[in-house]
Amino acid sequence: MKKLFSLRKLQRVAVLVFLVPMLLLQVIQSIFSLKVFREEMIQNGKEIIYLHQNALDDDVEHIASSISNYWALDYNHTTLLFPQTDFNAYLSFYSVMKEYRSLMAVEPCIGALLLISQANEMVRGVYDDTVISCYEKDQIRSFADDLISRWDESGFHSWESVQIGERFYLARLFRNRSAGTLCLIPLDRTITLSSGDTSEMTLFYADSQGKLLTNDPLREKITLRPAKEDAYFSGSYFITQYYSPTSGTYLALLEKSSASFRKINVISLVSLGCAAFVLPMVFIFFVLLKRCYLQPMEEMEASLQQIRRGQMDVRFREDQKVEELQHLSTSFNQMMDRVKQMRIETYEKELRYRYAQLQYLQLQVSPHFFLNILKSLYGMAQGRNYEKIQNAILMISDHVRYIFHDNRDMVSLATELHHVKNYMAMQRYVTSRTIGFHLDIDPDLENVLIPPLCLQTFVENSCKYAIVPERELVLSLEIRKLLSEDGDRLDILIRDNGPGVSPELLKKFNGKVSFQYREDHIGILNVRQRFQLMYGKDCGFACRNLEPGTEFELIFPLQFQKEKQEKGENQLESPDC
Repeated sequence: MKKLFSLRKLQRVAVLVFLVPMLLLQVIQSIFSLKVFREEMIQNGKEIIYLHQNALDDDVEHIASSISNYWALDYNHTTLLFPQTDFNAYLSFYSVMKEYRSLMAVEPCIGALLLISQANEMVRGVYDDTVISCYEKDQIRSFADDLISRWDESGFHSWESVQIGERFYLARLFRNRSAGTLCLIPLDRTITLSSGDTSEMTLFYADSQGKLLTNDPLREKITLRPAKEDAYFSGSYFITQYYSPTSGTYLALLEKSSASFRKINVISLVSLGCAAFVLPMVFIFFVLLKRCYLQPMEEMEASLQQIRRGQMDVRFREDQKVEELQHLSTSFNQMMDRVKQMRIETYEKELRYRYAQLQYLQLQVSPHFFLNILKSLYGMAQGRNYEKIQNAILMISDHVRYIFHDNRDMVSLATELHHVKNYMAMQRYVTSRTIGFHLDIDPDLENVLIPPLCLQTFVENSCKYAIVPERELVLSLEIRKLLSEDGDRLDILIRDNGPGVSPELLKKFNGKVSFQYREDHIGILNVRQRFQLMYGKDCGFACRNLEPGTEFELIFPLQFQKEKQEKGENQLESPDC
């Protein structure tokens, strides 16, 4: 007897010999790599932050020195400490603004410089028009006016962060008794740095409480940890921060993506050597696994795909090398044999049930026709129109012979149209009414197979309910072919020029098919039931009111006489039509 391999044993060998050592090595390497990675990120972040923070500290120190010298040495600044005439005050302000523009040219980080004179109740300023909008200028002037109103209480004696409108500034008021200079440096502009091909670093300023001084969406997601750590993870970001006593702000560097290692360390080399040994062993193991397990599983998957497509005779190969797969193949094949037998039994039972339902529906239609016929003959007998009765009986016999056609047999479209015309001739003869009829059909469709009485029922319905006094009843029948990738369809449209149907009846016609017993509207609803049983999802039905009249539409698979034997029985399913 051929020896079988157990899949469980192969799994244990793979775990103990290969996976566990590789996992341990990977864990050690990951811990060491994370440590090196963090240290490199901290060092890199500190270098970037120090560069920008030192530049800002140098700028604010130079700005403070320059403005202090203005107040100490410049005559125009000194005159604004005291009340002046409007003209003299204007001249002084003009000279000061020229000096401020020169300072802004040297220090481009300045967004606005405002000279505030409480003694003259005047505020004048210069702005960086590339940064400060007109609307923001108005907000800054309002802020300066508020400082005048509370001059004795106003702060900003050192550099502080302040929000004016939607923008954040680093602000300081250089006061000299009744006048001063307000300097504003925008801080809400972020600095995006490129670091390699994939990582991205962003610089933000933050206040002493750790709140980011920006309107970026990150402001609501990230809060710095002031006075605790200089580097840490926050969500998907690695943050490096530094506090500057000179400006009174934090500068935080946010890096979202990981950086590359700069060198290969000893543990990495050891891991590489172990990997070089393990990889060939893994390859050998994979070849064995593929031959004994994966390839048979692929064959099973292919067999399952064939079974899904309806090939119920497909079976699994039972000469497997793995014990579990052989047991699985044997059990599955036995199960499929049983399923096939049960499917045949269920299929035959369902066919018998459907045939009984179709016979019942056919018998429902037949009394409906007979009652109408008997009423018509009774009326002619009362009028003693014996010759008319004889001709009517000939037409009625042809009609009755057709309505008792076996519902299992399909009829050609030409046959159904012949009996539709016979029925309309009978209606004209019996009722003495003029009935117009228009037929639009492709001659190639005359041999199409359709269920019997599927058109005559709608014609009879129009002859009964679509008659309007002093108007000729006109019926039209349009039959066309619809092309489809899933199989061609036959589209039949039956129209009349009657008064239409009521909303309640329209809802019933277009609603879900019901097989409950009814005493009214038997004909059309029975046609829907027959199509439901015969075609399932492949048929469509619609009823619409026109102006004037009613339109019925039937769509179902196109089948010619030569395809009847090839198509076989439909699948057993009963969704709505």
